[in-house]
Amino acid sequence: MILDYLKLAIENILHRQLRAWLTVLGIVIGIAAVVALVSLGQGLQYTVEQQFVKIGADKITIQAKGVQGAPGTSSGNTILTKDDYDVVRKSSGVYGVVEVLARFGKIEFNKKIKYTYVRGLPLDDTKNIYLETGVYDVDQGRFLRNGDKNKVVVGSEFAKEVNFGKPIIVNEKIKINDKEYTVIGIFKAGGNPGISQAVVMTLDDARELYSEPDEVSMMQVKVNDAKDIDKTVENIKKDLRRHRNVKEGQEDFTVQSTKQFIESFLVVFNVITVLLVGLASISLLVGAIGIANTMYTAVLERNREIGVMKSIGARNSQILTIFLIESALIGLLGGIIGVILGAIISKGAEIAIGGFLGPGFFMVFLPWWLLVGAAMFALIIGTISGILPAKQASSLNPVDALRG
Repeated sequence: MILDYLKLAIENILHRQLRAWLTVLGIVIGIAAVVALVSLGQGLQYTVEQQFVKIGADKITIQAKGVQGAPGTSSGNTILTKDDYDVVRKSSGVYGVVEVLARFGKIEFNKKIKYTYVRGLPLDDTKNIYLETGVYDVDQGRFLRNGDKNKVVVGSEFAKEVNFGKPIIVNEKIKINDKEYTVIGIFKAGGNPGISQAVVMTLDDARELYSEPDEVSMMQVKVNDAKDIDKTVENIKKDLRRHRNVKEGQEDFTVQSTKQFIESFLVVFNVITVLLVGLASISLLVGAIGIANTMYTAVLERNREIGVMKSIGARNSQILTIFLIESALIGLLGGIIGVILGAIISKGAEIAIGGFLGPGFFMVFLPWWLLVGAAMFALIIGTISGILPAKQASSLNPVDALRG
């Protein structure tokens, strides 16, 4: 019996193909948007978490409060200095500290100019703290070492031909703020996006280039024991407050562990994801209204057919079932197509981001529960949207239906 209902519903849909496809389109757009946003969101969340994992669970980052976008751009006159660095280095629970100086730089190569961040890193024993993260792994040439002067390592994406008309390769000369430097290495692709677009030099060269003998843009701290990282964070805050003569709650600096970075990101990101999925779901509401409209129209067009079915013995429940199956099929069809389209959009974004930041850097997630759940959700929407039109069809008086 159900197969007969299903066959009849399919035939009815095929008789109104244009209207049916236009109705399906509303569901397709909504489901595709939801699938794409959720899968991209899952992928972005995973990517960020992996980047923090690379940094390590035993790391703390310290910056001047008000830093936006990257180290070295703080609000007002609030900066960290080498004196602050010495205070942090002596804090309880600290194993070692790396001081970083970072500034925007004008990069000139092949008679073209680009702007990017230039980082100055120390080459003393503290370099192992940042090298162990793998962020600064070199693919071509070598990394900086003691004694290097006017030498730089550049990010893989920044070195590409698209930026300067020809690729930057090892031993090429580039100018940074009109001063010439030799490229001795290219970082591996697929690493930290901040590094893939950056230029890295020795800390001494950076201090000389920017005439900043004392400022510290950022400090990366390695703790003695990752289990005590929260306690070490509090020790550093207390020592810096005392040194900088600021009260608790009025700090002009931030001290965050890797764990805190992840937690802060996830809170903000989950809120944004929910809002975006909510906005995408509006199109599902539009699609539901479209299904209801199509089914109401179908009831009006098929009054005689409904009257004939009732006159030969069709029960109200059978008429109701036929129309519900029809609306459910429209929803399911839109859901299946939407899932496929959403998956294609997600994979396309993965490929595009991979081409820009390096293969394997970004991955989208398309778990079975998302794909099946989205299709089933569309089925439910279609069914619900058809309830009122189906009830109207089932309650028609056979005589009135045949007359209509």
